[in-house]
Amino acid sequence: MISSFAIRRFFLIILLSFFFSFNKTLPLNDENIFIAPIDINLYVAGAFGEPRGDHFHTGIDFSTRGKTGIPVHAIADGYVSRIRVQAGGYGHALYIMHPNGYMSVYGHLSKYADAIDKYVIEQQYAKKSFEVDLYPDKNLFTVKQGNDIAYSGNTGTSTAPHLHFEIRDASGESSPLNPLKWIHIEDNKPPVINGLMIYQFNSIECLAEEKLYTVIKNGNEYSIASTIIVNKSKTEIGVRSKDFMDASDADGDFGIYSIHSSMDGKEFYSFSLDKLDFSEGRYANAHIDYAENKMKDIQIYRNFILPGNKAGIYNNILNRGIIELTDTLKHSIEISVKDYAGNISLLKFKIKKSAVANKINEIPSKGFLKLFKWNEENSYSTDSLKITLPTGNLYQDLYFSCKKKTHAAGKIKSPTYSVGDPYTPIHNASNLSILPANIPEKLKSKAVICFQNHNDKVTGKTSTWNGNYLETKIREFGDFYVLLDTIKPVVTPLNLQNNQTLTTDNIRMKISDNLSGITKYNGYMDGEWILMEYDIKSSVLKWSMNKNLPEGEHIFKLVVADEVGNTNTTIIKFKI
Repeated sequence: MISSFAIRRFFLIILLSFFFSFNKTLPLNDENIFIAPIDINLYVAGAFGEPRGDHFHTGIDFSTRGKTGIPVHAIADGYVSRIRVQAGGYGHALYIMHPNGYMSVYGHLSKYADAIDKYVIEQQYAKKSFEVDLYPDKNLFTVKQGNDIAYSGNTGTSTAPHLHFEIRDASGESSPLNPLKWIHIEDNKPPVINGLMIYQFNSIECLAEEKLYTVIKNGNEYSIASTIIVNKSKTEIGVRSKDFMDASDADGDFGIYSIHSSMDGKEFYSFSLDKLDFSEGRYANAHIDYAENKMKDIQIYRNFILPGNKAGIYNNILNRGIIELTDTLKHSIEISVKDYAGNISLLKFKIKKSAVANKINEIPSKGFLKLFKWNEENSYSTDSLKITLPTGNLYQDLYFSCKKKTHAAGKIKSPTYSVGDPYTPIHNASNLSILPANIPEKLKSKAVICFQNHNDKVTGKTSTWNGNYLETKIREFGDFYVLLDTIKPVVTPLNLQNNQTLTTDNIRMKISDNLSGITKYNGYMDGEWILMEYDIKSSVLKWSMNKNLPEGEHIFKLVVADEVGNTNTTIIKFKI
């Protein structure tokens, strides 16, 4: 006979086995496996998934309230798998792979922890390059949760001191996840709804009419003053909205985490931002109303999917979110706008189709040359211009236009071509070729196709010759023309002059270029290459002396080159 002690012992063994077996797999699902990356009150300056300038924001920006040098911690055990230093982008960035299958990313850092910093500097000197992309052996820098790995900063294209922080899935590179699953942020503020957009497209899905309606606020519920009457059976809607957080900068407003839309109680459109894919980032231009964002700097979230939008963030989509009204009765629309903390704002309104036919223009009366189809390769050419958009580069059909403006002989070496609609996005790089006026052979290498956007900002683009045509890649419509860049970059010493005595522990030089852009910079001290850090925001190169120079005379040399090979060599003799 089995004793009661033996029975209790048997069940205890089973219970413990279950406990340890459960805990073995727990970290992959546990929401408490990560700690915050910085030990200060967490203020959010940027949220996960915000549509930002041609991409979704793939992490959270933690404001450091104007300070740099705040210790940054590893959020869990792991090893440093990648270290990247760029003048732009994330600036100084660090990547840690964790054994539970996640990767964490820390960007805009001012400095790495000492051992990592020493390794990076050694690699920069070995490669003779400030910008490096390093993949150290996984045993070189192992970390424990809470270890200091770096210090916060303002490097790269950061506009203010903050920490850009990401958590990615096991693939390590392709799929960023919403960090709010693990990092708790106090948030009791619901999203704000500022308006409702009604779109009417023609039969080939080119925009024919749109109207922005004012909303009436009552607590967390919003409404429209009267029933909306539309002219077509097929209608699309968009909601102008943004979110705020308790723990944010005073002026902080953020993108929307989730929207669910229904008609007469049946959901026809929804999205949520729990996981993104870097390869789909540019679909942010189709997720929101690109034209309204460019023209008015407002974000209207489409509650429908453009035919060329292939982003994977959508759920429960009926007919791409297009509302079909087959009668003239009133129908109830409800839009639920939610943040990650679960705060919800509702927009409710009535909509009906007009009983009186009100024809919408199917084709523009003038101003277009050709219909570009969203699901085809599209091209247009004249005797001096060629443009090709590969399949998949448009989100919807486009009435393509192109205007030509000629110039008298002078600075501009081609006509100006106003290509397409500057408020229509292009998904991937497209080909543009211009036949310039006669350019002497010795100056051909200096020819640059320039792009002038809707705000009249002019930038030079990387350009190459193909026969008599100058070619480039474009990702925006706008004005294009050819200039010659024969001016070398400008170098302005900030704290060092010829024959002076250096009284600081660094050398700082401001560099700039008029058109094609700086591509190379190398500094030398007494003939040896030195590491000069480039701050792209201030256009300043800085050498921080990591060893004392002996007393006496020294020679500093800086060589700066632009995209087309114009070079400025600056030599300064100074004393210590």
